[in-house]
Order: sequence, then structure tokens, then C-alpha cells
Amino acid sequence: MAAFDADLIIAGAGCAGLSALWQVMQGPNEHRNVIVIDRNFEVGDDRSWAFWGTQDAPFAHLADRSWDRLKVRFPGWETVGQLQQRTGNRTSRSGQRLYHRVRQRDYDAAILGEAARRPNIQFVAQDITGLRDDCQGGVVELPEGELRAPLVLQSTQLSPSDNANRVRHPLRQHFGGWEVRTQYPIFDPLAATLMDFDTDQLEATAFFYVLPEARNRALVELTMFSLESCDPAFYDAQIRQYLERLGAGDVSIDRTEYGVIPMDDRRRGQQWGQHVWNVGTVGGMTKPTSGYTFQRIHAQARHLIGHWANNTAPTALPQPAGRYRFADRTLLNILHHHPEHGRTIFERLFARTPINDVLTFLDEDSTVGKDARMVAKLPWPPFLRAAALEFGADLATAITRRP
Repeated sequence: MAAFDADLIIAGAGCAGLSALWQVMQGPNEHRNVIVIDRNFEVGDDRSWAFWGTQDAPFAHLADRSWDRLKVRFPGWETVGQLQQRTGNRTSRSGQRLYHRVRQRDYDAAILGEAARRPNIQFVAQDITGLRDDCQGGVVELPEGELRAPLVLQSTQLSPSDNANRVRHPLRQHFGGWEVRTQYPIFDPLAATLMDFDTDQLEATAFFYVLPEARNRALVELTMFSLESCDPAFYDAQIRQYLERLGAGDVSIDRTEYGVIPMDDRRRGQQWGQHVWNVGTVGGMTKPTSGYTFQRIHAQARHLIGHWANNTAPTALPQPAGRYRFADRTLLNILHHHPEHGRTIFERLFARTPINDVLTFLDEDSTVGKDARMVAKLPWPPFLRAAALEFGADLATAITRRP
């Protein structure tokens, strides 16, 4: 029988790895040894996560700011939607949807701080040089040797099979943001701006994202969907021009953040091997067309750690209906080959569909009928062309795989 170094190894201490660690600490697992491996375990402050959910959504208790209204804006018009319960139009405090922001510094500090008090949790600060799965357990390769456990959850690299998958639409969601204080009161602190498309599209699909804290304080972020990310100076220049257009006056910058999220169509499996599982973005938890990941990560972590805690063989988190993946690929096709249609598609979507219904669709939890009615309101020609191309690609793949 193999000699194990721990009952569980978490390889990577980013959002997904720490989510799994948090789930471990929610149950009576004090008798089971856990090793967490990453290059370092410093509390970060270079990003934040925003998501919609009720007040009892995972990690909503760490949110430093929440909004119950969302705004979208296009040249010549805007709309503000009051967030509601997921079913019906009635609202209540317990079931009310809110748009939450959690800062990395609060997320990291809460989880790492609690874990540091647990004697069964060990931190190993080393680079992860490799991963492998054998018949007895998962193995994490390090510069100073190897660590082995019957279950490894890793968020650091694509599995070899996923890495070999073809990428047809290699889009990226890339962004740069400033937390600012402005001379003049230009923000509405009661409504977060989900998308402001009233800007140059920059030969891509581009919009501004605003999370206001006060009339003169907000996170202002330029987000783009395109093949390549940009230098920080590019985002900085665009944000400065945007604030000038809004009449901000003098601006002081409290904090900056820059990042890239994959929006490609590559299939990412949740399972590397029998004993090694992929979590987070490498495990397919990022929605290709929006980049939303936070809630999906926690659902997967809760699912996998639940199996581990109950000593049952892990299974993949159930996937949503196939129509959502096909819809994602169709939109990726358009944004890749015809980015000039991007703003028009989003404008038509929000002009004819309530924001709450759009959020439910993005949650991949709406009905077939509602999905059909929403899609029917979008510009048909680009979607029909892209859907035909995606269907053809699926057919060609199926024919190629025939024995």
C-alpha cells in the first residue's frame, strides 16, 4: 500500500484552492491531514471578485459592498434594473438577489487565517513543477521532492488531455481598473454599472465596468473581449479619458488591478486522473462568454470536498444543459470573427430582456422557453451563421472520431 503524506493535497492557493480549503474547515475533518502547496501564502490585494446571489451565497459575508441595482449603458440610452428573487417579482430580505464584491485581501485573510489555527493543515511554500496520477494516488512534484495523497485537487495547470484539445476561438477577457477618488460627484453609489458600452470599441468588444462606493469613489475598469491583452498603460489611458468624459475633474488613484481571463472554447475536464482533479478555471469553472467564475468555483469545491469528507469516490460536478455550451460557442464565434457585432448584440439583449432574466440565463438555470424567447430577440443573421459553423464543426468532429 502506498505511503501517503496527507489525506488531501490542495495544489495551488488561488481562489479555487482556498475555496476547497474553506470547505474542508466547514466539516469535522480535524483528524485528517491536509497539505496546501503554493509558491507563497501572502495575502493578495491585486484583484476582487463580483457576483450576484442572495445574502447567504458563499462568501457573501466577506463582501465589502453590495448593490441591489445594476445599470447597463449604450450610446444614447441606459437602463437600471432592480435585482429581484430568482422566481417571480416578489422580493424579500432573505431571497433578494444582490450584486456582491469580495476583495482578495479579505478572502485570503479569512481562509488563511482560519487554516493557520488548524494543526491538521500544513502549508508548503514551493513551486509545483509537475503533477501525475498513478494507480495508488496523486503525486505533486516539487523542487525538493514529491508529495502524495489519495486525492489531489489542483488549480495550477491544464491536464495533458485538455492541453491537447483544439482551441478554435482563442479569445481573452482582459481588463485594467482603477479605484479612484474624483474631484466631482459623478457616480451613483446605489447602482453598479455592469456594462457601459458608450465608448470606442477599439476593434474589439469593449465596455467600462463601474462599482461605486460613494458619489466620488469607485472602481472603474475597462474590459475587452479580444485575442490579445494590452499593456497597463493602454488601459490607464482609456480609463483616464472615460473619467474625463464623465466630468470627474482631478482624479486620485488608490489602487489598480489588471488581469486576463480565458474565454476560449477549449474543453476543460474536471478530472486529470483517478486521484487528481482539476478545480477552478483549469477545471472548466469559468463561463466562456462572461468570465464569471466565483460562484462556480465554490459549487465545485463543495461538491468534491463533500465526497472526500464522506469517503466516497469523487464525481464531476454535474454540467448544465448542453444548449448553454452551444450558445457560448456561438457567441464566441461571433466575437472572434466579427467583433463589430459585439456591442449590437449586447444592446439588443438588454433592450429587450430584463436584467434579472439575463442573470438567470448566465446562471444557466433558466427554462428552455425563456431561453428561446430571449435568443429570438437577438440579431439573427450573425447568430445563424455562427451557429451553422459550430454545428458543422461538431459534425466534422463526430465523423473524425468514428472508428
